[in-house]
Amino acid sequence: IIPYLHEAIRLTYPAAVSITGNELADIVALDIDGNQIAIDDALVEPNIIVVQEANAVADCKKQASQLLYETDWTSIPDVGNPSTSNPYLLNQGAFIAYRSQVRQLAVNPVANPVWPTKPQEQWSS
Repeated sequence: IIPYLHEAIRLTYPAAVSITGNELADIVALDIDGNQIAIDDALVEPNIIVVQEANAVADCKKQASQLLYETDWTSIPDVGNPSTSNPYLLNQGAFIAYRSQVRQLAVNPVANPVWPTKPQEQWSS
């Protein structure tokens, strides 16, 4: 909760320009004029969940993008073509299916993704 606390307070109280403290009971928020903003725990707590969810979704998108980047090479047509590559990737289709599932998470990220299993490279001899 603590990492998201300041973000949740900024979401709840947009006038807060300075926030100190690491526990909800210890928070001091100030507006632009240096006036202390009275924090209502009941208003902040739901926004902690909103911020956590938003960060989890963003992390999903970032991870999916990284996984696609790491396997981009598998989608090059020559990699799986025996007439142009020696050795060639025998299970290019498995990578295409894997990347399709990962792409769904990149396009429609979720807070608690179920990641597909990355195939092991299988090369011709």
